[in-house]
Amino acid sequence: MPTTARMATVQDLTKNAISNGQDFTLGEIRGTFQNETLRLAGPCTGISQFAIEPTVEKIGEHIRFDEHGRYRPLSGARSVPHCWHTSLGRDLVEAAIEVIYPQALTHQEQAAKGTLRIITFEELAARQQGRYQVVEELSPSSLKSAQAVLCGNCVRTPMWSDTSPATPADSIPCPEPCSVMLELFREATFWQKELPESKPPNTSVAFAAFSTPGNEIREAFLRKQKEGVMHE
Repeated sequence: MPTTARMATVQDLTKNAISNGQDFTLGEIRGTFQNETLRLAGPCTGISQFAIEPTVEKIGEHIRFDEHGRYRPLSGARSVPHCWHTSLGRDLVEAAIEVIYPQALTHQEQAAKGTLRIITFEELAARQQGRYQVVEELSPSSLKSAQAVLCGNCVRTPMWSDTSPATPADSIPCPEPCSVMLELFREATFWQKELPESKPPNTSVAFAAFSTPGNEIREAFLRKQKEGVMHE
């Protein structure tokens, strides 16, 4: 795995689209320009009815929780609240994106220039101490399943992974396993010794409460691991 990664050209960057007043899609949000004003909207299959006060602070407050009222510890999770919109001056657009997807524009630019520093799982595991030191014992199959169920629910592309998919120009590169992924790695290390009993997914369980039966990511991981055992 290289220590740096290159993806889109500099001309393809979201930051350039903003500077040029061009419409863009980033993760789950859509930006549409009307002269010097940007209409920023969350995912919606119908008509966006909920207007947010046009401040970065209010946008941050609104996207902090998902449709089920759960805190969103993973900023890239595909759980941005639906059907909201706001109108911003061009000078506030980058700050708004930063509060929704922290470091997204910076990582896009670094990846385009080939300067994005990649931290692999092996590097991450080797530097862990204390309660997370056990992740060094994570098996390749558990690593693959953890990436599939968590990264598969995130708009960022895991550049740190050997199995990272092709990266489209408008993707958000992820240079290293995040803290939420590290927590899943830790739990998965224990589960690989003996898989817990599966439970129905429960949307009332916190997103990152991986030790709690019914957690959506936990249950998806267990299903994937059991499918792998059946196919061996």
